[in-house]
Amino acid sequence: MALLEIKNLSKTFHTPMGEIAASISIPFLQLEQGEALLLDGPSGSGKTTVLHMISGLLTADSGSIYFAGEDVSKLPTAQRDIWRADNVGYIFQRLNLLDELNVLENILLPQCWRKEKNKQALRQRALALLEQVGLAQKAACFPGELSIGEQQRVAVVRALVHKPKLLLADEPTASLDLENGKVVLGLLKQLCQENNVALLLSTHDEAVKATFAHKYNVRGGCYE
Repeated sequence: MALLEIKNLSKTFHTPMGEIAASISIPFLQLEQGEALLLDGPSGSGKTTVLHMISGLLTADSGSIYFAGEDVSKLPTAQRDIWRADNVGYIFQRLNLLDELNVLENILLPQCWRKEKNKQALRQRALALLEQVGLAQKAACFPGELSIGEQQRVAVVRALVHKPKLLLADEPTASLDLENGKVVLGLLKQLCQENNVALLLSTHDEAVKATFAHKYNVRGGCYE
């Protein structure tokens, strides 16, 4: 059984006048546990929308999203939020780090919404991951004291600290220069492999695309 399976997923956006502004369709997409898949497509093709629908942040107009055999798209909102908190890690295009919180606090904040949590174990795992990504000495620093590359590594740790089964990464290297992009992408893929986390990453960056063996074209609605 695949970890993630999407069937006939669609979403249409309308203008205030009722005209169709954009439409996205994913006939079939499948992702196995521990597999890495790239969501390909130019800017505006709907990659972020697809990730939002998979995570439950956005409701599809039709279709099904199966996670470990359960159609999570049919869950009530509260149950879907719990499912996402327990099973999904998300790296957003905008890092969404809070300036008022230090690095460790930013990493642990989303875990407040989890159904089951061991605060001490989470803290220890966060510190261990920070060390793994080269930020062991930055746990007490605030986002404004970090470079963009360091902030992105914090976002990676935040997304993986609760040991999710699925990681969704939305253009994780878009704000980085080439060298920092390579570092962050390498760390991201390494941590997913080590923890058997399925990775679904969106990008239109050719350098990033070249590192993925499996690709899905959002605009074409098919594997490449």
